[in-house]
Amino acid sequence: MIIDLNKQKNTIILLFFYSLSILIALLTFQDFGIHIEEKFHRLNGHYWLNYISKIFGFTEIQNITEIKINQISDYTLSSISTYNKYGILLDLPAALLEILFKIENIRDVYYLKHILSFFIFLLSSFFFFKILLIRYRNFYLSFLGLVLYVTTPRILGDSFLYKDVLFLSILMFAIYYLIKSINSQNLKYIILFSLFSALSVNLRLFAILVPIFFIFYIIMKNFDLINYKKNISKLLFYLISFLFFLYIFWPYLWSNPISNFFNLFYSLNNDLINVKIFYNNDYISNKTLPDTYILNWIILTSPFAQTILFFLGFFYCFYRLIRRYINIKKNSIHNNLWRGKQEEIDFIFLIFLILFYFFFIFFNAPLYNGWRLVYFFNIFLIYFSINFLFNIKNVFFNKNLNKLIVSFIFLFLITYNINAVIKMHPFQSLYFSSLLSPQMKNSFEGDYYGIGSKHFFEEFIQKDSRNVVKIGIASHTPLQRGLEGISKNLQKKIVIVGQEYDQADYIFKNNISEVNSKLIKKYQIPKNFSKIYELKIDKIIIYEVYKLN
Repeated sequence: MIIDLNKQKNTIILLFFYSLSILIALLTFQDFGIHIEEKFHRLNGHYWLNYISKIFGFTEIQNITEIKINQISDYTLSSISTYNKYGILLDLPAALLEILFKIENIRDVYYLKHILSFFIFLLSSFFFFKILLIRYRNFYLSFLGLVLYVTTPRILGDSFLYKDVLFLSILMFAIYYLIKSINSQNLKYIILFSLFSALSVNLRLFAILVPIFFIFYIIMKNFDLINYKKNISKLLFYLISFLFFLYIFWPYLWSNPISNFFNLFYSLNNDLINVKIFYNNDYISNKTLPDTYILNWIILTSPFAQTILFFLGFFYCFYRLIRRYINIKKNSIHNNLWRGKQEEIDFIFLIFLILFYFFFIFFNAPLYNGWRLVYFFNIFLIYFSINFLFNIKNVFFNKNLNKLIVSFIFLFLITYNINAVIKMHPFQSLYFSSLLSPQMKNSFEGDYYGIGSKHFFEEFIQKDSRNVVKIGIASHTPLQRGLEGISKNLQKKIVIVGQEYDQADYIFKNNISEVNSKLIKKYQIPKNFSKIYELKIDKIIIYEVYKLN
């Protein structure tokens, strides 16, 4: 038997990386605070579990969920009967696990979702690695892409908080099986692609672009081929499977699939909040964002070297596409926009990126809190970064020089990301590029999720010797929702008084506001309070504490 030593070595490297990632995650996942939307998502899970239990006659689960739904309360919490259109991909399984394992401590429920979310993200990274390996046939470049995918600070920090990175992960699965389905008649790949594209739409409605892209791509690619009927059959099979999975995994559609689906688009226009957001030291409406909003946030909050490599890789592929289009000749054997299946993957990623980006620009999507709603763009950022490194190998004719340069870039990128992740822990989701000045870093929205509440309660309030401490909030952050992330004894000590500052012992402040704080004094600190503490990481102000004089 012949043993491929290179293959064995590569396998060991991968096993080591994933084992280390899992170990670190298990040791640190409880460092992350409970974010402000977790209570609603727990409610969402039990609401739909109750709905399904009624339909299938699971009386015991139905009764338990009704009790839990009544227990989940907060005066700032949205009505679940009104906002019941959210996907259930992680919410419902987590609610079921909470019941099956009789988890009574709510904090443990949330941390269970944190670690499940991270494991899904970690699994998606392997699918990304597989795409890179298919495309570049180079283990070390593919491994570099894998490490950057996992260690990009904002993405890693958010991977424990699910929702936005959960969508990134599911979309990654969908893209992998899309690539597999395009050049294969294997029904397994088409079924899996239809499953993950349906789950993507379940999490983010704009992911409807994925099946639309697939349909037009197959038609465009096979329009003049003899086996056109086969491809029509493939498309019909995909559409039926996609609609089946979309219906099955989205109970909201069960009662009236067509009407409820179109109501989702109506809800997008009516349910999304209209607020002022802090952007470049000014307050602007999230419904009148500049066209450069997403691009600016990506540049400001991504490692600078990755950003540079991305732009170089993207513009190289875009230039090649335009050049190929111009040079197409009717009777030439080279009359495609790509050469071979490897370059075809470049084309797929390029069109996907352009399609999604201009979709958000064209519809002026009302985003807020940076680019977290479009964190999936990081898939394309890493892909084109690796693409550029792959292509520069052809520039250097001296193989040793080529290897030295690529090795240096490899070590620099990984070292920088790991250093940033360690320095920012557990606030990686608030990372800004190290090239920015402190003033610039604090000129944008910060801790929207309120994950700093855990640090505030445990590292600051716990040290106060009084039995009861009253806390005011000079922020749009519903700080009381973070109480479920701390011990019950500490919870009993804390009373949240909101903007009733005359009752407060301390005032918590971060730079999250739904109004223009420069004009409206809703969150103005009273003169009889003085700043006594400031949590600052990498020159980014996470929160400030003011105490009654």
